[in-house]
Amino acid sequence: MLDLRTRRSRSGGQAAAALALLATLVSAPASAQQSPPASAARRSDMFRDPFFVELEGGATYMALLSVRGDRSAFPNMVSFTGWGPGAGVTLGFHALVFSVGLQVYYCHVTGEGDVLNPTPMGPTRATGEVDLVATTLEGAFRLPMGRVELSMRLAVGHAFMGRFTSDAWASAQSVNANGWTGRAGLGVDVRVWRKLFVGFDLDAAVTNVRRSGIAGGSCTGGGLICAELEQDGDAIALMVHPHLQVGMHF
Repeated sequence: MLDLRTRRSRSGGQAAAALALLATLVSAPASAQQSPPASAARRSDMFRDPFFVELEGGATYMALLSVRGDRSAFPNMVSFTGWGPGAGVTLGFHALVFSVGLQVYYCHVTGEGDVLNPTPMGPTRATGEVDLVATTLEGAFRLPMGRVELSMRLAVGHAFMGRFTSDAWASAQSVNANGWTGRAGLGVDVRVWRKLFVGFDLDAAVTNVRRSGIAGGSCTGGGLICAELEQDGDAIALMVHPHLQVGMHF
């Protein structure tokens, strides 16, 4: 009788130990799920909110040079330099430290330049203005450093220069030109919220545009300017864009 009681006591103790071990095994995975390793958390953060939109605004400096002195993209102008406001929007995707995006940038520049064929006793420089729209595909390397993110960008795409007007020619006709553009830039962003960034960027761009000649007899200015407009023309523009930006990740 005593031996039977001893066996029952031992069996009860073994059962209690087994239940305690089972509870430990069940609770261990739950705690592991609640506190993942730091390396896994960092990897998941790199892919969190992969899409972004950036709005930027600032200034644009443009130095426009004629490729061929007597056949410029913009008639009767050897060169043109000026400043103006600019704004752009970029939509893109990022993963790890790389990003790809599509940017559309617009600026309106006013300035002055050298006249190719000044009138007798007339000024050798003239004022003018031009609009530029650049649509580029952008690739960037982004280096996160806590709340601060450094970036380096390269982009290439299409450029349109339109409504170029100047008092260098008598005709009121505006001139348009199309071509390609390449851009490189550096930037720094500061995270003010998990999804919101503000920053400063400095971009430099080179643009080559070409104007098609107009039909003979359609020019109203006459003389050397009309003869130039009836030919194709080329120009190269060097530009600098300092701007502020705000970005949202989602």
